[in-house]
Amino acid sequence: MISPDSLLTKLRKYLAFSLYHNLAKTNCQSGFSYIEVLMAVMILAMALIPLLSQFYIGFQGNINAELVTQAADLADDLMEEIKGRRFDENKFPDEPVNLSSIGPDFGENPNNRSTFDDIDDYNNWSKHPPQSLDGLVLTDFKDFTRSVSVKYVRINNNTWEPSGSPTYYKAITVSVAHPKINDKTMETIMSHY
Repeated sequence: MISPDSLLTKLRKYLAFSLYHNLAKTNCQSGFSYIEVLMAVMILAMALIPLLSQFYIGFQGNINAELVTQAADLADDLMEEIKGRRFDENKFPDEPVNLSSIGPDFGENPNNRSTFDDIDDYNNWSKHPPQSLDGLVLTDFKDFTRSVSVKYVRINNNTWEPSGSPTYYKAITVSVAHPKINDKTMETIMSHY
């Protein structure tokens, strides 16, 4: 592929030659012929196409960066909301609730998270498009989907792993999806203490 710099160099040489050639003519005609102008425009167009494509790539990069930032903000907003809830229905120092009760409890509406009063009520919650806590659709984020997973975890050899029984720790995973970017995921561990 010919670089834009070499095309511009060739264009300068060609135009300089044409100018010199036109000045050296013995008759009184001056200027460029139609073919010379057409060639100059074609060479210029060939040099501009790669340059303009770089502007398009930069523009797309800016759009994606904005979407990633919005996804991170949506995930962070929901994660902070969840972290502000109780660990579970039982209050400390009671034992954690059993695995079967993870999710919305009696009297809590799975479609209305303002009724959620503890962390595990958010388990398997998902909403597209995202909504505020009071149920209003966030119209600026209509292509995003937010979802939550909550599970009991335990520590094993300095690594958190899922637990088959209730523990004093819950892993919260908030995911935000958009068709034009990779999913944005935030995770944290909450303690019953």
